[in-house]
Amino acid sequence: MVWLIYSSLKTNLELFSGSWKFPAVPQWGNYVNAWTDAGIGKYFSNSVLVTTVSLVLTVLLGSMVAYALAKFSFPGNKFLYSVFVAGMFIPPFISIIPLFFIMDTLGLLNTLRGLVLVYTAANLPFTIFVLYGFFRTLPTEISDAAEVDGCSPIGAFFRIILPMARSGLLVVSIFDFMTIWNEYLYALVLISDDKIRTLPVGVASLYIISRYKADWTKMLAGLVILMIPTLIVYLIFQRQFREGITMGAKKG
Repeated sequence: MVWLIYSSLKTNLELFSGSWKFPAVPQWGNYVNAWTDAGIGKYFSNSVLVTTVSLVLTVLLGSMVAYALAKFSFPGNKFLYSVFVAGMFIPPFISIIPLFFIMDTLGLLNTLRGLVLVYTAANLPFTIFVLYGFFRTLPTEISDAAEVDGCSPIGAFFRIILPMARSGLLVVSIFDFMTIWNEYLYALVLISDDKIRTLPVGVASLYIISRYKADWTKMLAGLVILMIPTLIVYLIFQRQFREGITMGAKKG
């Protein structure tokens, strides 16, 4: 990672003449060229939009489903939970072809809103799995007391349950953010318009172009830009990230 960062500040000549040496003069223009000339700026904006909306929808819908499955008894409860968990074991490349035709039929192919729906659906199983185990540990008496005081079940969920579950929500948000931000396959297949491509696909295109133009430092700068948001999130929430790895197993 350190090598990637300081190599992105070299000239192409420095990169190949001494790959482990530090740059004589940092070439900050590599980032400007990657951001503007290579279109990394627009890819970055698309990824921020798609990731933000997908993350909000995934956590909101996932928490509602997980709470209903964990706290309410109804016919098919366990079966429905098993269906969601089974979704975690379906590899993306198996569903990509039927998904392509479904999105085309619905008129959502090659649109950011279609990609948001796909990311939301793809990340719901994991979100529900983790939050289900977390909600099962919350005392039912609190929500019951809120309803006795006149609070509706929906009101109790948003005003009492969600604030109590903020640590679990934070954990799934971190994992979902990293998954959505770095997702490549769905974005590659479902988006063909260069103007609305996401950052991972844009960086991959930059790699192909760099092979022919021999402008590797621009590509390295693009990789650093792709890496920065994930790195920042991890550095800020690394304790919650480590705890969340086994959260589902501990609380399930």
